[in-house]
Amino acid sequence: MTDHFSAPGEPLSPTHLSPTALAHASGVPAHLFASPEVPIERAALQDALRLLDLHAAARTLDPALGVEALALTPDLHRASPAPVGTALLTRGFLAPHLIGNDLGCGMRLHLTGLRADDLRPHLDALERELRAVFFQGRRALSLSGRQREALLRGGVPELLAAPRPAGQRGLWDLLGAQEPGPAPQAPFVHGPLDGVRDWLGDRERASFDTQLGSVGGGNHFVEVQEVAAALDRHAAYAWGVRPGAVVVMVHSGSLGFGHLFGAQLRTWAQAVPGAPMPLLPADHPGVPGVLDALHAAAHLASGNRLVLACMVRSALGRALPPGVLADDQPFPALSDAPHNFIWSAGEGRWLHRKGATPAAAPGPQTPYGEPVLIPGSMGDFSYLLAGQGHPLALGSASHGAGRRQPRGAAMRLSDADLRRALDTLRVVTPIDLRAARADIRARALSALKQEAPGAYKAVTPIIDTHARAGLARPVAALRSLLTVKSL
Repeated sequence: MTDHFSAPGEPLSPTHLSPTALAHASGVPAHLFASPEVPIERAALQDALRLLDLHAAARTLDPALGVEALALTPDLHRASPAPVGTALLTRGFLAPHLIGNDLGCGMRLHLTGLRADDLRPHLDALERELRAVFFQGRRALSLSGRQREALLRGGVPELLAAPRPAGQRGLWDLLGAQEPGPAPQAPFVHGPLDGVRDWLGDRERASFDTQLGSVGGGNHFVEVQEVAAALDRHAAYAWGVRPGAVVVMVHSGSLGFGHLFGAQLRTWAQAVPGAPMPLLPADHPGVPGVLDALHAAAHLASGNRLVLACMVRSALGRALPPGVLADDQPFPALSDAPHNFIWSAGEGRWLHRKGATPAAAPGPQTPYGEPVLIPGSMGDFSYLLAGQGHPLALGSASHGAGRRQPRGAAMRLSDADLRRALDTLRVVTPIDLRAARADIRARALSALKQEAPGAYKAVTPIIDTHARAGLARPVAALRSLLTVKSL
């Protein structure tokens, strides 16, 4: 298997790669997955190992509590309050702070039925339409309070099944025609939904939504991509992924709701001497409400990713000449999964993932393994993989290439170097960088520096690690045609 993309001629090594076992006084099994070519910050590794101090701290509350395992993916890098690329399995307690504020943040991939050769002549028109729908008010998404509540409680399937109010049009004409797609990772929310009454609005009457359809800041993006190559033809064709096809990838989270529900998630967590962060025994009476907040945020995030994808589909319909993309062309979702979440792992155990994505092994529902999305930096290739359920990785994979530079260091990139990098890319922002006034363009470029290609690790060694270590099998390489970023 050869990767011809990030560095032409650089092969994915066929040799097996064993994880590095990490020693800690707790004796808890801990493993780092990274080939020698993957740069790993010593400080990020130290931060991750400090999470194992939760083991002894939890046992002071109850000897039955503890940490069972720690796994670190190759995109590991420093973040607050825990490194990105962390999977932690606990017994009898939750660590709500570990997953941060962007609860349910994740990735989604849609198939468009388009060929890149048919789209390429119309990229200028698509750029204009994307700017209009994402940043200039053409989103036109209206929802009733009943629909908003259905989304928070049961995710995309419940949103699409909710009664549609009279006169509901705009983006909903496209959104409402979608199939439910991948099953939600979060369970149904039965308890009260606190703090969202104003957003829910009138239960029966539709009103335009100002939250859903926001990309979010930082490393979040929406990208129109071309399938550059099928690396595992059997899996690729089974999933409907063909070389030369156009797909839509979305990386976004729970927006302001993450902060709201995150505060609720952390309400009952308690500081314990020796623990690097507060913890919450699973038998605490506040746990059902905590989990409801987590699950509502994850449902909202998944729904937002669907809305963002449908906004791209709407722009494609406007940008392309009649007959290129039929109004009823299916727009199926191949994958939607969070990478900031806490899963029940059965028998009183809880699997926390911070910037690590589920990568389950082949099974009856996923005969090739769970679809895994690993995007590279802007302008680099992204990859679709099939999870292999590695037990020492806690069935996890990377959620991206991972940062090489902190945001502050990335800001020191010169404007000239950034412009040279952007000259080879199509990046849609709220302003047209080619036509904007010099002072406005300078402010926009300053914001984009944090996400400049050089701020991230090269994606090829990340994918190489997954393939050699048995975390996930590369299925397809995806080349960026156009990227949507907020400033």
